Amino acid sequence: MDNPAAVAADTREPGRLDELAAEILGLLRLETVDVDSFRDRGVPGASGRLYGGQVAAQALAAAGHTVTGARPHSLHAYFLRPGDAGQRVVFQVDRLHDGRTFRRRRVTAMQQGQPILCLESSFTSDPSDASDYHRAPPVPGPEECGEYDGEANSRLPARLAPWHLLEARPVPGAGTLLPRLTSGDLWFRFRTSAAADGIPPEVIVTYLSDLTIAAAALRPTRAHPSGRRDVIGLTSLDHSVWFHNPVNLSDWLLYTKTAPATGELRGLATGQIFNRDGTLVASVAQECLMHRRR
Repeated sequence: MDNPAAVAADTREPGRLDELAAEILGLLRLETVDVDSFRDRGVPGASGRLYGGQVAAQALAAAGHTVTGARPHSLHAYFLRPGDAGQRVVFQVDRLHDGRTFRRRRVTAMQQGQPILCLESSFTSDPSDASDYHRAPPVPGPEECGEYDGEANSRLPARLAPWHLLEARPVPGAGTLLPRLTSGDLWFRFRTSAAADGIPPEVIVTYLSDLTIAAAALRPTRAHPSGRRDVIGLTSLDHSVWFHNPVNLSDWLLYTKTAPATGELRGLATGQIFNRDGTLVASVAQECLMHRRR
């Protein structure tokens, strides 16, 4: 089992963060097991739950291995069971449809014979991008925002924490409602040049898209003007992403979030990811289960 204190100390050593970031990116490169069957490299000795964004990104990567001449424009996934960080994941791809413009794939992520995620994705050979969309809100730039210690606030295994690959800066005024859960808008930047590693940019965006999105459901509402302080944890139920324009992975990305519908036990959160110049990269939607304080 990894020692969080030891890992935290390691991240202060020169080059250690680069090593951890490279290890995380390596998990997004899958090996072929059989026809339409792929497997990740795993992290021997790791413990705890898998980060959902990682499994979704890997599933999209697996689907992409069966498609030529097209790029992903959407995905829809259900989180079925918690993944085990110490076990390798096998991804089985079903080729649902190959049309003139669109290709559809279904991917089932398996651990120890049990499905942990089911994802359907659509690929298009249409080269056009979105040109008409709501612009990014006027917020302070990342240089004007303080740092967010995502590693300290993470429940994920220390060695696999996404914050070794990403750094974040909360937009002022967004606030943090609960320990370990930030509901506000954030600037994100990759610590390493993910674009240079041969990983499809949509896979990288999918990895990022699951970070902090569910916590938007905890924002103040008419029924809960001070926010959902009765909630002590969140479980992601499903996750959808639509890709609109090319992403600039070498600069800061703005992730804005809102919660269009919430109830006592479930909440729907939506988000938009923008390049720093205001170009809309992706739209995200996720429903979460709220674990309430008894």
